[in-house]
Amino acid sequence: MEKQKQTFKIPKRKQPVFRIVRPILKLFFKPKPKIYFLEGQAPQEPAIFTINHVNKKGPMIYELYFPVFCAKWGAGQMLGNYKSRFRYLRDVLYIQKNGLKKFPATLKAGFEALFSIYFYRGMKILPTFTDARFMKTISYSVETLKSGTSIMIFPEDSSKGYFDIMTEFLPGFVMLAETYYKKTGVDLPVYPAYFDDHSKVILIGKPEYVQNYVKQGATRSEICEVFKNKVNVLYTDYIQKQKYED
Repeated sequence: MEKQKQTFKIPKRKQPVFRIVRPILKLFFKPKPKIYFLEGQAPQEPAIFTINHVNKKGPMIYELYFPVFCAKWGAGQMLGNYKSRFRYLRDVLYIQKNGLKKFPATLKAGFEALFSIYFYRGMKILPTFTDARFMKTISYSVETLKSGTSIMIFPEDSSKGYFDIMTEFLPGFVMLAETYYKKTGVDLPVYPAYFDDHSKVILIGKPEYVQNYVKQGATRSEICEVFKNKVNVLYTDYIQKQKYED
């Protein structure tokens, strides 16, 4: 188990180094997607956004163009040392999720692991893990939300890859909303959102509130199913039909 050496610091909106890199990155991630709000106005802040990952491309698109400043959940291994980053890129991202053979996966991972940590830091990634360290992610996220910064979460189960229509959501975002409510008494808005790489559209849905479902007796898995469907509907009922208003 890799130790986390740095103490947690609230993500800052000012990003002097990344601000210099951003215009260069936009040359590779274009055109700028069109952004639509089903609610007719920008989301309130802070909030939790549940959104699709779109393989490697999504997080960078969101960093460059999403209309709300967010800290983002991401694989903790990618904020570790070179060996940790390399193994995650090769074994998880490229071989497991993208189906590459070991040799090309090794080449790509070996190169990208050299510099990927700097992009992760610039994108304000909060590390997530599948063991007890996940509770630190929740704690860091609560503090981030208290500071007024929103959290973006990619809750889809991507163990078998990334798909346009997602099949399962993991419960981390529910746990975060529940914990924030217990600590502050505030039921944060959770916005479903979707980026479609084909039409270059980001659609942000209407806010939902986890406590509404908790009070109805819904389990975490049932709440995950509700939100998964709400994100998928943005794609099937709106983006595919080019309908960006309610």
